[in-house]
Formats: sequence, C-alpha cells, structure tokens
Amino acid sequence: MSKIPRPKQRATFRIDPEVVALLRRLPNQTAFVERVLREALGRVCPLCEGTGEVPDVHLSVSNFKDLPVRRLDRRGAAQLKTLVRLGRELMATELQLEALPSSGRLAFRLARQGEQLLVGTIPGDMGEVQITH
Repeated sequence: MSKIPRPKQRATFRIDPEVVALLRRLPNQTAFVERVLREALGRVCPLCEGTGEVPDVHLSVSNFKDLPVRRLDRRGAAQLKTLVRLGRELMATELQLEALPSSGRLAFRLARQGEQLLVGTIPGDMGEVQITH
C-alpha cells in the first residue's frame, strides 16, 4: 500500500542569514528541515526538560586538596583542568574525584543531574587519561 500524501502547510520563521545561505545549498530544503524538526521535537532536552529555558548550571567539583593523592605533575594538572572545562561545556553538574593510592591515579566521574556522562582516571605521572565510559 502506498501512503497518501498529506497536504503541506507553510510555516514562516526568521533565521540567521548565514543559516539561510547554508540551507539554500541543500538539494531538498523542505525534507531536511522536516527531518531535523521531527528529530528535535522527539527528544526532551535533559537540561531544560522541554521548557526552553536552561537553568543556571553550576559544576560542583569534589575537594581535590583533601584527597590522599600525591601532587599531580604538570601534565596531570593540565588534564584535570581540561576535564573541568569539558564538564562545563557539557553542562555537567558534578565532578567527583577519588584517589587511587595503589596506582597513583585519580579516578573521576562526570555527571549531569545524576546521569553519568563520563568515567575514567587521570594518571599521577606522565600517562594519558583513561576513559572507561
């Protein structure tokens, strides 16, 4: 059986001229806009919960100074700083840090309102960050 096409309705809205220029390059603008809108409307934003207004999000970082971990080298400190920056960009609300004394590593868990985003470890030496989730 074939689908009976439904009549289309025109919707008018204002968008940035740069976006218009990009849209004009597409072979089927209507199909693209319909697909993107359907995808967007089928999901609820985890931050605003569909209200369209994002609350002021603050990244809470556990107290690093109180952890029984030896001093991070320059590279490890830069990796921790990058992790905090990533957390802010992802609008995470919590960064939990935990010392792993046996390995000299620092375990981390990045979460947004209870939802785990990223888990891994930062080495205490010249190693690389390891991400487990």
